[in-house]
Amino acid sequence: MKLHNPLAIDDEFYLNGVKFFVHDIQAPNILYYREDGDKKIREINYISLLEDSTFVGPEEVMKKSAKNETKVEKKVTFMLDTLIPDRKKKTILRLNLIKPILLYDKAKQGDLYALNSFNEIYKGYLNGKETIDKLTKKELLERVSKKSKESGEKKISPRQLERYLQAYYESENNRENFGVEGLISKAYYNSHSREDEKAIQIIHPKKDEIILDTIYCRVENDEYVPLIENGIKRFLSKKRKKITHLHSDLEILCSSKNLEPLLYDTVYKMVKRINIQIYDRLSKGIMEAEYQDPITQRVSGYFAKCPLNVIEIDHVKLPIKLIDETTGSDLGEPWLTLAIDVYTRMIWGFDLSFQNPSGHKVMCAIYNGICLKRAKEMYGTINDWEMHGIPTVIYMDNGPEFNNAYVKSMIEDELQAEVRFRPVATPRYGGIIERFFRTINDEFLDQLLGFYSKGSKAEERQAAKKEAILTVSDLRELLVRYFVDLYHFDTHRGLPLEEDTPAVRFHRAVDVMGYPPSIPANQETNYLIKLLPVDMKSYDKDGIREENVRYASPETSRFVNTRMKKNVKIKFDVRDISHIYILDTINQSYIEVPSISPPAEQVQGMSRDLFKAIRKILIEKGRINKRQIPGTEQIIEGKRLIQERYETMVNKNSSMRKHILNKGGALSVALPTGVPIKRSAPSKMQNLSEKYNNQRSGKES
Repeated sequence: MKLHNPLAIDDEFYLNGVKFFVHDIQAPNILYYREDGDKKIREINYISLLEDSTFVGPEEVMKKSAKNETKVEKKVTFMLDTLIPDRKKKTILRLNLIKPILLYDKAKQGDLYALNSFNEIYKGYLNGKETIDKLTKKELLERVSKKSKESGEKKISPRQLERYLQAYYESENNRENFGVEGLISKAYYNSHSREDEKAIQIIHPKKDEIILDTIYCRVENDEYVPLIENGIKRFLSKKRKKITHLHSDLEILCSSKNLEPLLYDTVYKMVKRINIQIYDRLSKGIMEAEYQDPITQRVSGYFAKCPLNVIEIDHVKLPIKLIDETTGSDLGEPWLTLAIDVYTRMIWGFDLSFQNPSGHKVMCAIYNGICLKRAKEMYGTINDWEMHGIPTVIYMDNGPEFNNAYVKSMIEDELQAEVRFRPVATPRYGGIIERFFRTINDEFLDQLLGFYSKGSKAEERQAAKKEAILTVSDLRELLVRYFVDLYHFDTHRGLPLEEDTPAVRFHRAVDVMGYPPSIPANQETNYLIKLLPVDMKSYDKDGIREENVRYASPETSRFVNTRMKKNVKIKFDVRDISHIYILDTINQSYIEVPSISPPAEQVQGMSRDLFKAIRKILIEKGRINKRQIPGTEQIIEGKRLIQERYETMVNKNSSMRKHILNKGGALSVALPTGVPIKRSAPSKMQNLSEKYNNQRSGKES
């Protein structure tokens, strides 16, 4: 996947409408000058430059990026999601075949990150001590072709690989980061730009909820569409599939609706557009083709060669008691999902919440890792959190929250990164992140009120509960400050003596290799939608019902289909039920659709589990029945009832309290009048952070 190109020496860019040139890169800063002005060398922080709304990057990059922008900000184009599993599998297979050649091309252009990625993943294409600079592109094409045959697949000739490359680059030039769409088979790619072409869904003859394919047919109006879909459905159910029989059936159906009968040639062309693999699947009784090959688990004592080469990710339950931000009541211990860059030991991404480890928490940590952190803006840190972007390899353990189809598809299909798993019962392979978890306990948490040592007695845990003063938001801010202003600048025993802090290690790499490729800030929302889980739902006259919430909008009313179940593909975020995304198969785009019952403004930012808890208590109180969706007043009443119940439980039933928290985070209740919230003086951690950064600022000034 092609990412945002970082600035290089002599690149031109615009800031506040003025053109400048890059003079030098001295991480974390960029030195630049104005050629038609005073030519004075100026200096700016690289992250601050990227975050500046007036920044316009190198002309070539921005020309391509401009093609991605649309007037409708809430639409995200991604054609792969419109494909049936068989087609998507074939497209991804083609991409995997040319990946080593794509990296080879980048490496030959001087991209050191691509060179390291090639040596990390595709060193099998090198013979003995051979290096990439001695390898010609023709030789690499021949070796990839040979390996395609050895893998048991049909051999792909070097010439065919060149065609795939050409198609990829042509698509990439038209829309940056979408080169993979050029690999979709032209035999299956239906051009449907004409207004008189209608989408015809190929429905499974026995399973209405399964959409086997979508073809496009030129007909006069929409009244033909359900007739054709029913005719083809019946056609596919027959053992002897004759086009003449289908044509006769459609003539009868059209006549019953007072429509002009379709010509035989029209029906013939429609049938020929149906994917031939569908006939095989139906004859073999296959309901859904698997489109994701299992991951070959490889374990090695890997050695990261540059930033973002290898990322380790894992979960830990932090031994610290947190309180509700309103009542001051104990809420228990949070779960931290953390991802660390192996080469620099910098923190790449994290997620902190009371939710148990899950694929969703992994997604949140990964999304945090690939995006700009904006730590100064959000948390007031002194330094920038510079580590961000898409890695080459993500290394995880074998827990079910990692080793599942959703997480593997998210990493491989959406981020085009490689998944590797630790061997079972071998924690030494995750030693870097495990050691950091101990570092957090020893150097950070043990200085905060509410901390208790693992293995401590019940009395010590009770004491920690009584002295706890931090909320989950407080701890999140302190963690960011610790990562950015302390840990990244502290000595690390696992790093070389001459580069013994994560920040120095990162900046030395940037001085040599430049900044790693990253995601443009204006595409971060697009990537969030790509990473969200997907489901198939029915869109009827009342909209889409998803977990007892109704979604609909005027823009998506054209998807209403009362005859077919599960006719639309959606993406959803369990952290916020106020909207979902619906795939528009015609425009290959996702459309944001708000909730209408309850109204989006009433459930903005409400998690799915909290909504379930509210609905459950309303049913128990007889306010609604099991089929009803709570309205605005009922949502407010449900919150009040949960608050009342929570208040009675908060000091009586610890296990139930944790259960409710797992259903939606901190459930606040009102404090009795006149009772102040307990707050403490700045912790030792805060004092250390301020002292360290004051010293560092003094040395640099």
